[in-house]
Amino acid sequence: MNRSNPYQSPSPDESSADQTVDDLNEHIAEAPTDFFADSRQLERRVVWWSTGWFFFTLLSYSIVRPIRETMGAIGGTKQLQGLMLVTFVVMLFAVPAYSALVNRLPRRWLVRVIVHFFSCCLLFFSFAQRSDVALVQVWSARAFFVWVNVFALVGTSVFWSVLADIFNSSQAKRLFGRIAAGGTVGAITGSFLASQVATLVSLPNLVLIPVVTLQMGLWFAWRTERSVEQSQAALTENTAQPQQQSSANRSNGDRLAAGGLWEGIAHVLKSPYLLSICLFLFFVQASGTQMYFQQAEIVGRSVVDDQEKIRLFAWIDFATQVLTLFAQTVLSGLILRKLGVAVALCVLPLIYFVSFTVLSFHADLMVVAVAMVVARATAYGITVPSREVLFTVVSREDKYKSKNFIDTVVLRGGDATAGQLLGSLKNFAGISFSAVNLISLPVIVVWMYAAYRLGNRQRKLALGSIAVGNAKDS
Repeated sequence: MNRSNPYQSPSPDESSADQTVDDLNEHIAEAPTDFFADSRQLERRVVWWSTGWFFFTLLSYSIVRPIRETMGAIGGTKQLQGLMLVTFVVMLFAVPAYSALVNRLPRRWLVRVIVHFFSCCLLFFSFAQRSDVALVQVWSARAFFVWVNVFALVGTSVFWSVLADIFNSSQAKRLFGRIAAGGTVGAITGSFLASQVATLVSLPNLVLIPVVTLQMGLWFAWRTERSVEQSQAALTENTAQPQQQSSANRSNGDRLAAGGLWEGIAHVLKSPYLLSICLFLFFVQASGTQMYFQQAEIVGRSVVDDQEKIRLFAWIDFATQVLTLFAQTVLSGLILRKLGVAVALCVLPLIYFVSFTVLSFHADLMVVAVAMVVARATAYGITVPSREVLFTVVSREDKYKSKNFIDTVVLRGGDATAGQLLGSLKNFAGISFSAVNLISLPVIVVWMYAAYRLGNRQRKLALGSIAVGNAKDS
């Protein structure tokens, strides 16, 4: 069973959630309604525990993010250019290492290794920042910048891979926005907490808080698995599956399949649909990096005190997450259901088009703060749920091997490429960000067109899956 999205489990003989998905999909094809429709309480449990998992994941990230932003603003565009390149190189090593763990550890143990690793890193950073040696503080701060990017991608990639497996395409459109909203509440909580304690707690102590919240998230991840396990047990009873077959399925699903990064790359290169997703995500990262560089430059020259920078970035995060919650609870589901994935994917390019147009003529602190809040809220509230819907129509192998490659190497590669280009234009060619913003507008139009075509392709693949299911049923 190909899976790169584990849960925590209290013992090595706990049953897995993998086969539940296959059995549920088969049962959906054989019944007039999906399995969860017969037991909405089971669905609500899965949604509840997975929402709690995402809550603590984003809470942890939102506490460390303002620290990373402050380090980027202090170093300026030259340091950002180098740090993003280093982040990409680290990802080239991290992804194969992650794939090796996926193929060697049972799913239920893999998430423990990952979360405990991140927790140990936070303990190390706290210790290093207490050092009296300036060189240790400087290099640990730079390592922390890279680490936050790795943590953000791996943590969210694992979570959304789980969700894309548990729910089918129609359920994803109905539930992903709600689940993501729970994560947004966690992000709001983390951002507000960081804004309140940034000037009261020292940096070494501040990075210890996510150690606790990450461990709390592990418990919710385990409860998610147990809820899916209960769904499996109920399905076995309803469909009268032999117990020995169910046990065999659990045994097979517990061990992750062989293969890794290069196999995932091969799947991407062979699939025009996955290549289209890569192109879309590259534009997302490039535009986000362009906005990020301008934020760092404007904040760096407008705010002097480092603790005040952390506080400012925390408040920007707080405003972003509040707006994101509105987008997730009100807009995302409405747009996906009524207008479709194609329109939902076009919203973010439109926001960047307007933002870069305004920043070309008014590059001040208030404008860049508002533009950053709106763009990030749109990305988290609408684009992320829409992006995850894209993966509900691909094969299981593509979903977990290729998706892991896309969510890490492609995203960080987009950051690194855009960072090198923007840094070179700014530092060597002497081109201002205002000029870069105007030059990027035609590119954003191309991105919007590509996004619309990608959404239409997803709709056709989803309709094809339904037709196949109906054919099997007949």
